[in-house]
Amino acid sequence: MSAALVLGDRGSGLTTFVGLLYTAQVRLGIDESDEFRFHADRESIRRLEAIYGELGSGRFPTHDEDWQQHPLSFVFGFRRGRLRSLGNTPGPSDGFDTVEVLVGGLPTDEAAELDAHDALLDRETRELLSSRVVIPLVDAVALSPDPNDAERLSLARADRLLASTFALLEKFVAAERERRTRRLFPLFVLTKVDRLHLETLRRLDAPSGVPSEWKAEARRAFGDRLLRQYYPETARQLDGSHRTDGLAISRPEWFYSGLATELIADELRVQRRSRAPAGGWEPSYPFEEYRSLIETLGRLAHRLPAVQAG
Repeated sequence: MSAALVLGDRGSGLTTFVGLLYTAQVRLGIDESDEFRFHADRESIRRLEAIYGELGSGRFPTHDEDWQQHPLSFVFGFRRGRLRSLGNTPGPSDGFDTVEVLVGGLPTDEAAELDAHDALLDRETRELLSSRVVIPLVDAVALSPDPNDAERLSLARADRLLASTFALLEKFVAAERERRTRRLFPLFVLTKVDRLHLETLRRLDAPSGVPSEWKAEARRAFGDRLLRQYYPETARQLDGSHRTDGLAISRPEWFYSGLATELIADELRVQRRSRAPAGGWEPSYPFEEYRSLIETLGRLAHRLPAVQAG
C-alpha cells in the first residue's frame, strides 16, 4: 500500500475537497461496487459523513477541522483487473491495489522547523514525510489577475512555504535505499476554480471550455504556466533537471475542483443534483475530475512499492 499526502492551508478549500473526494468514492462504491473498495476507521467515517451530509444538503462545511492535530486517513482500491483496463501492466485478476490517503498532518508554515529537528521526529511523522504522492491544494481565489496587488504578498509567502515543504519531502524520499522508490508524484488540485478571475484565465492562456473538457497536455501546460507565474519558487523546487541525489520528480498533474452555487433567501447555497437511480442528493461538482484523481491514485498504487519509513 502506498500513501498520498494532501497539503492544504486554512481557507484553501481543504474540508470541501475532502468532502467531495469522499462523495466521489461513495458514488464509485455504489456504481462500481465490484471494482472499487473504500475503508476507513469508525472515527474517520464519522467525520467524513458529517462533511458529506452538509454538502449533500446544500450547505458548505461549517465545522472547522483541525487537520494538524486530528489528521484523517482512509484507504481505497481498484481491482487489479480494472487497473489493467486503465492502461497498467496486467496483474492478477483477484485482489485490489490500494492507496492510503492522509489528509493534513503537515502544516507548511512549520516545514522548516521539522527540517531542523528531523532526528527527533517520531515514526508516524517520518512515514507522513515519506509519502511518494503529494496533493497540494491551490486556492483559485488567491490568483489575482493583477500581479502587483497586495494579494501577491500573501501568495508569495504561500509559494515560499510550499517550496520549503516540497524540499523537506524530497529530502525524505531521496533518502530511500532503493532507487526505484526515490520518486515523487505531485498531483495539484486547483480549488474554487469556478471563482477564478476571467482575466487570470486570459493571462494563463487557458483553453476554451471547462477544465474537464481540456485535453491532457493542455491541462498540464496550463498548470505549468500557473506554477511559473504564481508559484515560481515551487516551480523551481519541482524542476529535477539538476538534481544529484537520484530523486526523480514527475511532471505535476493537475485537477480542477469547484462547486456550483445558488442564492436562496439571501443565503449562498451549494447546488444539488439527484443521485438517480440510487436515490438521494449530491452536490453539483465535477465528478469526472475526482474520478480521474482517484483513478490516477489507483494507477500510482499499482506502480509504487509499499515502503515503510525507517
